[in-house]
Amino acid sequence: MHPTDSPVAGPRLDPPVAMFSGPGHQDTLWSDVKGSVAHSKMIRWAGGTAATHAIIKVSGAAEVRTRLFELHFSWNSGVAEAEAKSGKRFWAYKNRPRYGLVLPPGTGVEFRIQEKSNYRFLAMEFEPAYLLRVAELGHLNALEFIETWEYDDRLTWHLAEAIFEECESEARQGLLYSETAVTLLALQAARNLSNHASQVRLLRRGGLPPAILRRACEYMVSRLDDDISLSEIASAIGLSPGHFAFAFKQSMGIAPHAWLRRHRIDTAKALLRNRDLSVSVIAASVGFANQSSFGAAFRKETGQTPTAWRRLRWL
Repeated sequence: MHPTDSPVAGPRLDPPVAMFSGPGHQDTLWSDVKGSVAHSKMIRWAGGTAATHAIIKVSGAAEVRTRLFELHFSWNSGVAEAEAKSGKRFWAYKNRPRYGLVLPPGTGVEFRIQEKSNYRFLAMEFEPAYLLRVAELGHLNALEFIETWEYDDRLTWHLAEAIFEECESEARQGLLYSETAVTLLALQAARNLSNHASQVRLLRRGGLPPAILRRACEYMVSRLDDDISLSEIASAIGLSPGHFAFAFKQSMGIAPHAWLRRHRIDTAKALLRNRDLSVSVIAASVGFANQSSFGAAFRKETGQTPTAWRRLRWL
């Protein structure tokens, strides 16, 4: 998963960036949207993109057509007055605290915004092959989704919040955390909103067999200094990302990213006892992109900063 920071500001906005998904896989048929954006950020993985936008204020109208499967989430803390039309269906929404859309490929939507201000927006796009892979439906040629407005599934929103925060922090918790959240969100959508929902049974399975669990843990330990992805681990043990993520938690009681973070911090503790190693060197040696990310993870596991923990051991 790769973060990209794309600040967008000014009197006029590109609708795919400011209003819709940002990654740019829609056709904008026409637009007359004006306003300003505080910032926009994006993360990418092998199979899709997620973009976040902090919107100051926008108004106007646009018509778009999606090319890929898209999920849109917005959290409103200001004014939100807008209308949307898709086919013969019409929606009007005013000052709702949050709003979710599920848009299959080829969906044409007309948006008319009286005013939207002070809101956060997350838009995600998924490649068809990625959705089939995570749902273990590789034998199918396609997976069809139901167009849904006002989507309010609790787990989906929880995962969307996590993905939003990862975009905003430039994937501070690493590939494994980000891709796990994305994979589980894709699975949830496939289970609830696809034409093959009954075949997506991953969330009903048990844990991993002991031999496969051991291989997964050994693989993660062998890549301790890398920003390893969920797909890489799953591929190494011959499972789909979705199956591995869920079954690992069933077996260990915690998600793969949490297990790996704990192991990294335990290793870091041993290294911190060596006075000759700087905190930045230790952070890199246990797989963190920078000292800030390492400090946040260390504090989450121990309640202390690495420097404070080290100081107490040197007294």
